[in-house]
Amino acid sequence: MTIIHANDPTTQFLSVLYDQRNDIKAHITEKNTNMEVIRAIRGDDTIMMLGHGSGAGLCSILKEDRDFERLIVNGSHVQFLRDKTCIGIWCKANEFAGHHKLHGLFSGMIISELYEASEEHVTTTKEELDREMDKFASRLRDCLGQYALKDIPARMKELDDVKSELTRFNYNNLYFFE
Repeated sequence: MTIIHANDPTTQFLSVLYDQRNDIKAHITEKNTNMEVIRAIRGDDTIMMLGHGSGAGLCSILKEDRDFERLIVNGSHVQFLRDKTCIGIWCKANEFAGHHKLHGLFSGMIISELYEASEEHVTTTKEELDREMDKFASRLRDCLGQYALKDIPARMKELDDVKSELTRFNYNNLYFFE
């Protein structure tokens, strides 16, 4: 498996998805060049892409002005991702996958920060966000180890034991693309 995950403290909780794995072939961060990203994708069958992003792709680290330095994964990488099994956990990864006809498990909008909750009109606290995002990532890790990708969206919904505005929003935003 190839991991593409910027060294962003606001998405560090997602590292639980790969920290204990022994099948990691490459770990790409914002420090890698575009050619290194392409080489890593071409050299593996499963690509896990994690962090912040949009329908345009996976972003690098957030700058102080709330903008990103670059897209680590974007439309130029699609030709290398098409025949891969992809796991994309970033805001609106499902839009990217749907537009480019990628295969795998992708998230829609996921609220991991208070400003995102405000933008989505979801009531939560910093404490709930931190606690529930850690649980979400841990449960997703367990699902990745136990279930086929196509079964994970339904299973994650079943695992929502809090059913708050935040958890309903996040647990209902996972999608499988055939």
